[in-house]
Amino acid sequence: GIGKSALINEIHKPIVEKNGYFIIGKFDQFQRNIPYSAIAQAFKELIKQLLSESSESLKIWQMELQAAVAGNGQVLIDVIPELKLILGAQPSIPQVEQLEAKTIFHRLFQKYISLFGSQEQPFVLFLDDLQWIDDSSLKLLETIALSPNLNSVMVIGAYRNNEISKRISR
Repeated sequence: GIGKSALINEIHKPIVEKNGYFIIGKFDQFQRNIPYSAIAQAFKELIKQLLSESSESLKIWQMELQAAVAGNGQVLIDVIPELKLILGAQPSIPQVEQLEAKTIFHRLFQKYISLFGSQEQPFVLFLDDLQWIDDSSLKLLETIALSPNLNSVMVIGAYRNNEISKRISR
């Protein structure tokens, strides 16, 4: 009721005009136990967009993605299964401690997301209903926000102020 959709539509237009990528994920209060749910949802849409591009373009994306993940693509595929449609089968990842696994995922995700933003082709990730964000997604967003290597990448978040105050007071 405050014009969020209108604002997002206005931001969306110039991104699309520059052949950029604008993807949307929405957190859900009933999926707070699923790490990265809205981020995976948004990137599922990006994969669909990439798959609809020309075979030449898709081949370039495949090479760039494979170079970025350097044999660790399964870490990303575990969160964004549709990525396998571009990367193909990836080698299994050895079991590591949970904290190390998150660190590896965050590092790879930074490389992954950095591929999509450039001066010629901006990239916007819009995440809605941040009041329902899970801790893993929040930490990933913090990592992204603090990354010096993410040029031409914009992350926009929206939340319901009244729900945030409820969450903080608990």
